[in-house]
Amino acid sequence: MKNKILKCSLIIGLIAVMIIPCFANAAVSNAKTLRELKAELAAYKKKVNDNSASQKKTISEINAAKNTISQAEKEIETNQNKIEEAKRKIAELEVEIAETEEEIKDLLRAYEIASGDNNYLEYIFGATSISDFIIRCSISEQLANYNDGLIDGYENKIDENERLQKELKEREITLNNKIAEKERAISSLNNQLSSYVDEAQDLKEQVKAVETSVNYYVNAGCKDDDLLATCVNLMTDTGFVRPLKKGARTSDFGYRPHPTQHVYKLHTGIDIGGNSEGTNVYSIANGKVGMILKRQSCGGNMVYVYHNINGQLYTSTYMHLLTINVKVGDAVKNDTVIGTVGGGRGTPWDSCSTGAHLHLSLAKGWYGSTYVSYSTWVANLVDPGSSKYVNIPPLYKYFYSRTW
Repeated sequence: MKNKILKCSLIIGLIAVMIIPCFANAAVSNAKTLRELKAELAAYKKKVNDNSASQKKTISEINAAKNTISQAEKEIETNQNKIEEAKRKIAELEVEIAETEEEIKDLLRAYEIASGDNNYLEYIFGATSISDFIIRCSISEQLANYNDGLIDGYENKIDENERLQKELKEREITLNNKIAEKERAISSLNNQLSSYVDEAQDLKEQVKAVETSVNYYVNAGCKDDDLLATCVNLMTDTGFVRPLKKGARTSDFGYRPHPTQHVYKLHTGIDIGGNSEGTNVYSIANGKVGMILKRQSCGGNMVYVYHNINGQLYTSTYMHLLTINVKVGDAVKNDTVIGTVGGGRGTPWDSCSTGAHLHLSLAKGWYGSTYVSYSTWVANLVDPGSSKYVNIPPLYKYFYSRTW
């Protein structure tokens, strides 16, 4: 009997030796300390402040550009008046040119002299006396000088006409270029500001999530140099179960056209429909609530649960919840109701949902603990619906049990 007990004890001991290092290594290999988590929180807060400063700077640049555009518009208005004045002068010149041509013709007809030099000579030598000859010479000279002056004036007015037209075209080109330049500047600045605003929203959510995690670990008694993955007691598990008693997959994990944003982007989990709002949502495994985000514009109410499945750390995420039934730090089992299905009329703030459903994501590691970056979470995502994890049937095929 003693030998049997001894053998059993040895077997149990060997199993414990095999299991514990596996769990410890898995936790330690990815874990950060509370001190590092606090440092990342400080870094995120600095990013928020830097983002705010960048927004203010960009807004100032936009206002400066708008002032420049306002000044340019006033200049355009002034120049347009100048253009209209130039057009009026051109019209007057054309009238004067026409009148000058007619005046020359009238003078020549009055003295019965054509434009050729020979006709001037015929007129002069047609004198009947010396005095008539002198008079005719004087008249011919005056007429010639006056005619030359009119012709010079005519040519000058043509030059002025051409100059004004050239200035008009150059002014139009300059003004159009200036308008285009300012429009491009405003467009670029607005895009930059929009990017800062989007980034600010993400950063604020990260700060809120990390602050919640820091408070959670502090309240759990973790010290600054403790490893986060080992300083909190967590119920382990051996596998996953489905988060709903029934339902059907309505959207797969992976890239797809977004149903409300109308862009092609990554769907970070699977959607499960076929349930009305208020239907119970369960944790897919034993674990502990790590983060909670409420009333997000895209995702609504969200719960993040930490799991240890056979030594591998996971974070399950439940989005578009109508209600949240847990709080950060709560230990949960795989039959704990963590919330209820939302995404319909009961969650009007959630702009990324078109109807009642549950969005389920699953990632390796503990998001908000062993890492805090959204991009790292995305890189660690797995397909929760695959048979390796939660095993949700293919699109539009119903399941009627949490197990399979």
